[in-house]
Amino acid sequence: MKNFISFCCFSCEIAGDTTSISLSELENLKNSYGYEGKNYKSIFKKEVYINYSCLERIVFSNCEFKSKISLHKIDNSHKIAFCNGIDFANCIFEDDVNFKRFVSGTPLPDNKYYNNERDTIFENCIFNKRVDFHNSKFVNSVYFTNSHFKDYVDFHACEFNKIACFYGVTFDKAPNFSACYFKEPKAVNLINVDIDKLDFKSVEKYIEDNYQDETCENKQEITEEQRNNNCKLKCAKHLKDSFRVIKDVLITQNNTLEAQEWHKLELYAKEKELEIQLSKNKNDNLKKESKNQVYNPKDYEKFNYSKIIPLIIFLLKIIGHLSVNILIFVELVLVAPFFTIMFYCVYVVFFIYKILTFILKSFYPLDINKFIIFWRIKFNKIKRKLIVSGRKMLDFTLWSDCVLLQVYRNTSNHHTNFLKILNFTILMISLYAFMGFVFSKTINFILSFNSVSIIIASYIILLVFALMLVNVKKQLYQYGVILIFMLCGAFTISMILFLSSEYISIFCFLIYFLGVLIFYLFFICKIKLFIFLVRFFAYMIFIATIITKPQFINPFTGVFSSDKLYESQFEKSLNDLNASAIVNLASILQNDFNLHLKDQNISFTELNSAKALIIANKENLLKLNDANLNITKEVLGEKYTELLKIINQDKITENTIKSTSVLYSIILLLCIFSLQKTARKNSIVPS
Repeated sequence: MKNFISFCCFSCEIAGDTTSISLSELENLKNSYGYEGKNYKSIFKKEVYINYSCLERIVFSNCEFKSKISLHKIDNSHKIAFCNGIDFANCIFEDDVNFKRFVSGTPLPDNKYYNNERDTIFENCIFNKRVDFHNSKFVNSVYFTNSHFKDYVDFHACEFNKIACFYGVTFDKAPNFSACYFKEPKAVNLINVDIDKLDFKSVEKYIEDNYQDETCENKQEITEEQRNNNCKLKCAKHLKDSFRVIKDVLITQNNTLEAQEWHKLELYAKEKELEIQLSKNKNDNLKKESKNQVYNPKDYEKFNYSKIIPLIIFLLKIIGHLSVNILIFVELVLVAPFFTIMFYCVYVVFFIYKILTFILKSFYPLDINKFIIFWRIKFNKIKRKLIVSGRKMLDFTLWSDCVLLQVYRNTSNHHTNFLKILNFTILMISLYAFMGFVFSKTINFILSFNSVSIIIASYIILLVFALMLVNVKKQLYQYGVILIFMLCGAFTISMILFLSSEYISIFCFLIYFLGVLIFYLFFICKIKLFIFLVRFFAYMIFIATIITKPQFINPFTGVFSSDKLYESQFEKSLNDLNASAIVNLASILQNDFNLHLKDQNISFTELNSAKALIIANKENLLKLNDANLNITKEVLGEKYTELLKIINQDKITENTIKSTSVLYSIILLLCIFSLQKTARKNSIVPS
């Protein structure tokens, strides 16, 4: 194509200026580009290339491009320039558009071209495939009014010197405005921009589709997977910066409502960035795949009978090892605690022996220089291990940040969806009230199990939940499984070592914690039946809670006034006792053990005072010495034993409510924070 000097138009059956384009060139357009003139548009069926800079304006309005249209630089030292702008208004682009590294509205010497201030027009266009404007410069004003980008559009590193109008533009996929420069931010028109189709999945899809376009270091020592992760991380950071650029422009224009939508997308990109970093930083031993893990369809056509016997032997070995370990564990821990203590003593002695042997090694050469070298090398090795451990700890910091972003996204769309966070808050209140009711009614049933049964039940519950998370193949959840099993291991070890009466409260707390996680997964589930059932459950229990026990809504009631959330069984049992037993109990608490079995005539006021004294000092009934305990049992008989059992039951219930209330308080405070922040963002009250 020649370097056009005069005005050229390809709009509505007009192919160029008849004074400058001959019939032979028009025929060449038809042959080379499949040009077809209609009374309403011009159609180019073949690829269109613009090879040279154009000094005057070019108009392609009302055209349809069936194939690609692109700029080709003949001389790489110069950008293609449209000195008086271009006009692609009302065009339809069926294929890719490549206008990267071009300049529109290039300044020319004064008085040489009188109409050099014309705009660049892409109004009412439909882009069905990718559009690339990266590293372009718009010296004049540019208009994309009411255009529709159905695929990715790349504006990264573009420069806009005057008006940049995106009024009514629709982005079906995430646009890239990374490193864009707007000389006049208030001249950017982003009113009615439609980004309704952009969500977290579109951010993930953008990174997956575009990370290969990133330029990353291709060192020999890194694997292909590591290089891909580096490119994905770079792509996520660029996308985050793209959303930040538009957000900053809108904030400059005091358009906070639209800015928060782009900020939400920015947080989506940040979450994805953290996920990629977690995947990038994980242990190489965990992420390396075996070279034998190659899928071959022929391996699955016939049953391999030759491997039946090795498989049976392998399974028998595993069963044998597990059986031996279980028998040793049961024998040492449950049957022979003395041997357990001896085993640990021998282990400690052996460990001390290894340390002393290691220290003595440094003295073997009888050379001070070699002694220094020995310890310097060992200290450097320890230092490297500590540094590696420190880096691994940073992974959990990234994990917690990523989880927090994910929770905010799933519960309130980063404080932009008030109804969603309201539903989640009601679900958490209902779950706490429901679990509190269940614990208070089933505490006797739970107490009927011994400590070993509780520990086994805890592991079964955690194993089921861990399997649920592992099935979701994300590094984010894999770290969660590691954390949960670390906590579970600490819990189990403490139970085996101490077996204190608090294990019931810990077990109930664990059940409530898992209930929160499971109902959170139900809340974010996309299956409509689950969504309906969860919301029905939440609202029914919430209404029942408001009617029967509204104190469950207050997160601090269970922490500081747990007696208000449950009916004390001790007080109920105390009311069932006769006056003589009540007086005797009051005497015991006052260290008066001259008890009388005969009925005592006391007033109603004195009886209430005795009850109040017993309730206030009921813990002292558990601390009687052997002599006083025998006297009390002789006088009160089975009633005293039942009272002790009920006191212990109330204590466990109270501790359970307090421990679960702490977690509930944290959750509800975060929900209230999200509620007020979301409400403020969607109101005229400034945040």
